Amino acid sequence: MGDGGGNRSMTTPPSSRRVTTSATAILSSSFVLIYALVLVTQFAMMGIVSDRANVSTGGHHATIPNAMSGWTKTRRGGGIGGSSRRTVGGARSSSTTTTTTIELAAMASSIAGRWNLTTHNAVALLLRQFDRVDDYSYRTDFVHFHHLYKSGGTSISNLMDKAFGGLIDGGILPGSYESGNFDHDEALADIERRMSTGTSREDLPYVASYAHTGLRPVYGPRGTRTGTFLLKQLPHRRLRVITMLRDIVDFRASNHAMIMCGLNYEVTRWNNEREASGLSRVCTPRDGLNISLMVDRKIGDLMERCRAEKEMLAGGVTPKKKLYPQQRRQCAGEEAGTDTLAHCRSADHLLASPQYDKHYRSMFHALMGRFHRGQKFTNVTAYKGMGYGFDRAEDSPGYSVEKVEEYTLEDLGGLDTTISGAGDGVGPPEPDFVWFGITERMKESTVLFYYQFRLKPLPRTPIHRVQECRPNSWWTDENREVVKAREPADYAVWRAANAIMDVRIEKMKMEIRSLLRAGETRESLYYVDWDQLEEMGVKL
Repeated sequence: MGDGGGNRSMTTPPSSRRVTTSATAILSSSFVLIYALVLVTQFAMMGIVSDRANVSTGGHHATIPNAMSGWTKTRRGGGIGGSSRRTVGGARSSSTTTTTTIELAAMASSIAGRWNLTTHNAVALLLRQFDRVDDYSYRTDFVHFHHLYKSGGTSISNLMDKAFGGLIDGGILPGSYESGNFDHDEALADIERRMSTGTSREDLPYVASYAHTGLRPVYGPRGTRTGTFLLKQLPHRRLRVITMLRDIVDFRASNHAMIMCGLNYEVTRWNNEREASGLSRVCTPRDGLNISLMVDRKIGDLMERCRAEKEMLAGGVTPKKKLYPQQRRQCAGEEAGTDTLAHCRSADHLLASPQYDKHYRSMFHALMGRFHRGQKFTNVTAYKGMGYGFDRAEDSPGYSVEKVEEYTLEDLGGLDTTISGAGDGVGPPEPDFVWFGITERMKESTVLFYYQFRLKPLPRTPIHRVQECRPNSWWTDENREVVKAREPADYAVWRAANAIMDVRIEKMKMEIRSLLRAGETRESLYYVDWDQLEEMGVKL
């Protein structure tokens, strides 16, 4: 889970970015039922809301109209797309009760308010999540996990390796790396090896891949190398995508400490020395953690290496491990009186530094490929250099917080199948998001992962690189507010994503309860992570 922290409470978006207040934002509890009744009428006319009250039983498994219609079996009991796999194809029922619809509308309205969504159609789009039919099938689909750096993705990659790869021999496409870019040559070599021994392309076993490399956009002038590769090599598969995102401040704090400045090693060394001296380990400046002193020490260590290398080269000796050119430039800068790591000394230093604008603007641009429909897709999806380095989304034509919220609810929420890098509604649809996780909500994320893909939960969810001292521990509340004010687009994506997850958790609970009432058991619902649900306080 990287160095992700616990759940965070919501705060209001920055006042400097005031927007037109929608019905969602100003809705008070005294008017929620009236608003819900209006929604009932609207959705009944549109035919969007479906029956979730009646449960019918047919064959071995019970089905819930619309949401649980159509069952298929797999060759592996209790595996991917197991015996209770949902498929599209059930007729939409028109017997929705007013009470049930009012409850759903009230729930969607409450969730939109909880995450301060301001787009006018937030409630309507969240309601569509309840009606969204899951059509994933391991038989026909291929899932690529786009792992943003420091988002907890190493744990999810490892989970995929054990869950997908453990159930289907060869299910993970070679070239996938838990903490690396996708290796297309390695993938191609394995494909060609299998096909050279008589395996047809349609019988290749691959169902998933993972890497820091992104997949979207697959179509249009900015199509990614990975998208082009998978279209060519697995033309019979429907490409789908999953991803992880993170609290926008923690995301930057972790990238700053662990990638840009390499502070995790220095903090551990500092605490080891304190402990050896009989002092307690500390993680915050308030308790005695001095990041600036650690930076001085880091610079001193590098300067000593530079001096040693110069002496060896002057004596005609080749160092066993040469310094990188960037390290030599850094030493030269320090000798000239430049504080080359000034931006590493604190969050305040970073926020005031040009390094922030260079590396930490609009870091969620790679998540979906763009923030809103008026923006062009980016094909810069893999980590390069020292950071992400995207242009500010707020400067893009047509930008508004509401448009980012709306687009996130539609695209990350898997509601719009017309999105295309070749032109929305014109080119072929991009791979849709069938799942996403949120680092601060890892338990909920993994519960939804198992449920979504009908995978039997692992005895223990893999946990990687959890830091003793989380980098956000030396970021202040004031630092947090500065980032939120500076990055309204990233903040809008994160808020909308949390709202989607809230709805999906509620939808999952409703479906499980309906299945249990229809005669299913804990054993037959093998893909439900009962233990984690209980840890979350969910009673079913």
